[in-house]
Amino acid sequence: MNPRPSLATFAALAAALAAPALAQTATPAAATTTSQSSFTVPQNTCTAPKFPTKSEGTTQANYNKVVEKFNADYKAYGECIKKYVEDTKLWVKEVADAGNKAIDEYNRYNADLKEKLAEEKQ
Repeated sequence: MNPRPSLATFAALAAALAAPALAQTATPAAATTTSQSSFTVPQNTCTAPKFPTKSEGTTQANYNKVVEKFNADYKAYGECIKKYVEDTKLWVKEVADAGNKAIDEYNRYNADLKEKLAEEKQ
């Protein structure tokens, strides 16, 4: 005759299995606070060029050169912004992938725990 474990036995087993994991992780409130304060998104370092005006006292020939330089700087500024946006898209993907990996780990742990509890039940 095989004695059947009681509900209290299962609760004690679940608590015993979960205790080491809980002891190693921060509380959700602490984790949220830590995550928010330790993760900062880098600001873009792109510098917008100053728009030249004719009132700056330059000659027409010099003004044309200044406008040509502005146009080149404006193009470089646009490329810098585009690169920053692409980089932030990569960061967002990496963060989402890390979150999904954590969810998968948690789900695997719960599936294993469920199997162990089912084995103990038999």
